[in-house]
Amino acid sequence: DVCSSDLFDYPRDGVRLDMLEEALQICRAMFTEETPSFAGEHYRIEGAYNLPRPLRGDIPILVGGGGEKRTLRLVAQYADACNVHGDPDMIRHKMAVIDRHCADVGRDPAEVRRTWAGTLFLLDTAEEAAGYEAMLRPAAGDEYDHNFIVGDEAAVVDRSEEHTSELQSLAYLVCRLLLEKK
Repeated sequence: DVCSSDLFDYPRDGVRLDMLEEALQICRAMFTEETPSFAGEHYRIEGAYNLPRPLRGDIPILVGGGGEKRTLRLVAQYADACNVHGDPDMIRHKMAVIDRHCADVGRDPAEVRRTWAGTLFLLDTAEEAAGYEAMLRPAAGDEYDHNFIVGDEAAVVDRSEEHTSELQSLAYLVCRLLLEKK
């Protein structure tokens, strides 16, 4: 069940997803119960305290990833939000998968906030943006257009609006913001 390296043991995908499922159950309990207990194959808590308590009563759980069999099912079961990446067709497909998993577990799909993950380069000028695009596009290949937003302020706003208008199901864009240090 473990992949080994010289540095550490790394559980295989199925084991890591089992661990994630247990961790999600523990997190939900820690955010909603006074002194929860949980006994799983990988984790165990007994009468655990979460102090100070969340100020607004609950902390939203966001699960990132797009694995259709396990990860998106975990979103339907335990998450308040999901974070996926991909082109608009892929995102629409992933959202439909989440909707089906929600139906399977008896949950209203509207309860799951949906977000897109990408990298945003905000630059001072269109010329600088063109330089970054020339560097990134060959490295990213087909992934460039749906994983990067690169531009000056106006271009970044336009591309962000394109993403949200084309994908009505998205509540937020979640971006790694990379700024050039001057």
